[in-house]
Amino acid sequence: MGISEGEFRSSVAGARGNGRPLRLFVHGYNNNYQESVYRLAQIAEDARDNRGAVLFAWPSKASALGYGADRAAAAASKDGLAKTIEILTEPPDAQVALLAHSMGGWLTMETLAKMSRERRGAAFERFSNVALAAPDIDVAEMVGQLETIGRLPRPLTLLVSRDDKALGLSRIISGGRRVGADDVHDPWVQAAARRYGVRVVDISGLRTADDFRHGRFTAMVALYSKFQRQIEDPLAKHYAGPGVFVFNTVTSTLEPIER
Repeated sequence: MGISEGEFRSSVAGARGNGRPLRLFVHGYNNNYQESVYRLAQIAEDARDNRGAVLFAWPSKASALGYGADRAAAAASKDGLAKTIEILTEPPDAQVALLAHSMGGWLTMETLAKMSRERRGAAFERFSNVALAAPDIDVAEMVGQLETIGRLPRPLTLLVSRDDKALGLSRIISGGRRVGADDVHDPWVQAAARRYGVRVVDISGLRTADDFRHGRFTAMVALYSKFQRQIEDPLAKHYAGPGVFVFNTVTSTLEPIER
């Protein structure tokens, strides 16, 4: 059973409490509602950063063969996600971390581009961080989205893995090079990160029980609070700015790749 906008606003107000920051999670392809709720609950428990948890659940077919249907469903969900973002960011002191996985990353970027075109980008000022994990986005399409959105107030974070098998299949199905499988040692990727104000982080070193290596970002969640403090620390300028990095699994820190 769905809830009204008023009920949602009331729930968000309760989750926010006295200025409590929020995390908005946008799930990916082939994830049903129950799986997405479980994943967000796991993220919240592992992160231990006291953020209120909000799930944007778009209607995935939850089928490995439903890629085209999921893409259409995600495209039809842009208005809903835009409205959700505006509700979460209404208070002047709102702090919202937006985390999107896989096709949810495409939906997120399409939504932010739409909001930018409609001059609704004031909400972006309330983002403490926007992170796309294994984004299932064609590289050329991502460039167009970034051109429309412009630089966010804080660098967009992309968590990528060169050996992501699910994105390899996505490339076969839809064609085009996938952002989530970018090589941080590629000079083009390095130049694009600087140009568009993006922080690209290679998390290929993280262990994962996922045979497709597409949910690897969940292994990073327990370290997320430390990682978040690094990229938000005004003294840690090499983290705060755009660029390319490798996540060091031993020290749980970002290692910048020098040009």
